[in-house]
Amino acid sequence: MKNKISKFRLGKLFHNDKFVICFSVLLAFICWLYVASTTQEASVFTITDIPVTLPELTHELKYFDADDIKAEIRISGNALVVATVTSDDIYITANDTSFITQPGNYTLDLVPKKSGMKMDYSFDSTPSPSSLNVYVDRVAEPREIEITDKIKVSSVDENSYASATMLSQQTVKVSGAETIVNSIAQVCAEYEFKSTLSQTTVVSAPLVFYDSDGNKIDTKYITSDIVKVDATVPVLKIVTVDIAPSVTNMPDTLNISDRIKTEPSVIKLAVPHNMSNITEVFTENIDFSKVSLTNNTFETAVTIPSGSRNIDGTETVKVTFDMTDISTKTLSLTNFSVINESIDRSTSVTTKSLTIKMLGTKEQLASISSANVTAVVDMSAKASSFIGMAEMPVTININSKFDKCWTSGAYTVDVTSVKKSEESS
Repeated sequence: MKNKISKFRLGKLFHNDKFVICFSVLLAFICWLYVASTTQEASVFTITDIPVTLPELTHELKYFDADDIKAEIRISGNALVVATVTSDDIYITANDTSFITQPGNYTLDLVPKKSGMKMDYSFDSTPSPSSLNVYVDRVAEPREIEITDKIKVSSVDENSYASATMLSQQTVKVSGAETIVNSIAQVCAEYEFKSTLSQTTVVSAPLVFYDSDGNKIDTKYITSDIVKVDATVPVLKIVTVDIAPSVTNMPDTLNISDRIKTEPSVIKLAVPHNMSNITEVFTENIDFSKVSLTNNTFETAVTIPSGSRNIDGTETVKVTFDMTDISTKTLSLTNFSVINESIDRSTSVTTKSLTIKMLGTKEQLASISSANVTAVVDMSAKASSFIGMAEMPVTININSKFDKCWTSGAYTVDVTSVKKSEESS
């Protein structure tokens, strides 16, 4: 009775569609395993993404641009075996590298090798690619090369001036293949402005490498710490300004500015836009004490403001003091004055008289006398503790109504300094 019940249940399963489908798939898989394991016909598979591993070189040589290269190959064998082979079980390498003894380009024939535990298969084709072109060289020490400015400006606005380009970095460090690094003769920052410039402009300029023949160098096998630089082209404003003489040691009361002439009197400059309202520049200092009837012309340099450019080539000017109607007169001074004396010291001028040479217009010299002139000794030039006799320079003060008179040369007098307590005793 129990047997009948079991047969009934088993037969009933085959009336279940889902059971029949699963049973069919399982039976087919078992049959496939049997056929695959017993058949003599080889199955063929293609293995891709196989890494190419090249042998190490001698003579300190190194492959350049030969990293991360992949290949593929067909293998054949029992279907159960080849179906499990992956790119990790195979590697591709060069057949022979013994002939590589110096830098250069080489073509290497590639061969497959088994690297895993799975050995029960064979290679059904040559690798693809079957050969590899490589560049071989020694590795150069980093080399620092100066960057040459090759920035080209086609045009600027009227009354504007394009000053010399300023690069954000002056040198570049290059390393990589020794032969190529050593062949670099020049590194240029190159850029060409097509439009008209009206203001200071900054661009990113790529670096271009050249050999000694002026040919561009392929940078494939070299590296640099930078590949471009910021190039600033200062665009300045052109202005024409007066040249004013700078005169030192001229008495404040002297009024002869109309007699001082500068040749040339103007200069053309290129200045930053924020300085475009500039009206004059000055010469280097001229010592007025050296001006005389026979020494009244001086050649001196022009001082240009920082950030400006002298664009008309005027480097020096001639400054002339007009001596027309100027005469000389000798005076013997007896008026002396001491200033900036310390509180515990008393200084007196021991020189009885001082002969000076006066210059001025004939009209004023005719009426000036020694009573209109004072020789002033400034004791701030001496330490407050100084006591004794000394020779001191003097400043000649002239009455302001004689505003077209002055002295020529430098003068000194003798002074004696004592402590005030000693003077009272």
